Amino acid sequence: MNKFDSGYFLKHYQSVEDKNPPQKIKMYLSLIRDQVAENHKRPGLTRQDPVLLDIGCGYGRFLKSAQNQFETFGIDPSAFAIAKAKKYAAHTKFEIATVSSYKPKKLFDVITAFDILEHTNNLSGSLQKIKSWLKPGGLLVVVVPVYDGVFGTIGGWLDKDVTHVQKLSRWDWLKLFERNFKILQKLGIIRYSLTDKIYLHFVFPWLFQWGQAILVKMKKI
Repeated sequence: MNKFDSGYFLKHYQSVEDKNPPQKIKMYLSLIRDQVAENHKRPGLTRQDPVLLDIGCGYGRFLKSAQNQFETFGIDPSAFAIAKAKKYAAHTKFEIATVSSYKPKKLFDVITAFDILEHTNNLSGSLQKIKSWLKPGGLLVVVVPVYDGVFGTIGGWLDKDVTHVQKLSRWDWLKLFERNFKILQKLGIIRYSLTDKIYLHFVFPWLFQWGQAILVKMKKI
């Protein structure tokens, strides 16, 4: 049985637009768009739409906004999530796949993996595969929970998701990323669902040492 079936999503993603409120998506897109614009100033590049892959796309909330600025692709191991995503982000190409099973037909300018890598058994292998899917100088943006520090420790106590098989500190994540990419930006995140209508989400550089999750923007070299 697929561990990311409808039961998983209905248990963990039923609040405030599936924990992807518009202001969160807007902030993530702004971080990506600014870097892509800088990359595309290089001479000799065509002016076609940059290509973006969202790994573990879920219901497609992020891709719904991203498809206005990118040629978008989304993969997720859940047939339940992909069925919903296809209806929500109609201009995105979706596929039921994991990092290990996906075989892209083109290289990407941007790959996003929001709260995905903590589910991955082979981190080094997954990062190498993701890196191979990026164009030279391509951008990878990752969000992962961390389990060190005050808020990370509290977040770990509250974490009931049994599919979180990687429970690393922020520093261990950073070392892993630095072995594979050039780090461009690192931010800390405080997030919490107060009710099914209120989802707190704060992202700042100074929170990197304190937040219960981190966002790392990095570049293929």
